Amino acid sequence: MPGSGPFPPSDPYVRRFWVAALGPGAVAELLRLMRAADKGEEVRLPRYLPLLLRAGLVGATEEGLRVVDRLPVVPSELRWRFPPGLAAEHARLLGQTSTF
Repeated sequence: MPGSGPFPPSDPYVRRFWVAALGPGAVAELLRLMRAADKGEEVRLPRYLPLLLRAGLVGATEEGLRVVDRLPVVPSELRWRFPPGLAAEHARLLGQTSTF
């Protein structure tokens, strides 16, 4: 899927930063969707689908849902959910200046 990023699902970045941005339930569901897509399996309609669509991690096509195979950096519009310490850690990781 276009927009796939630099982080595989098993990367610690996913659990550290995407969970803070979307919540543990949404990330767990995303990882389940990624595994199913990798195996070519069908899954029931995701509970967090609207959130995953808005985040650009899942897309709708005529054939069904498409899911990223690697996760991008958490976009700036979702980083407001980070506590200040996590935001600073994320900024350091990306080599940026923290906005907090």
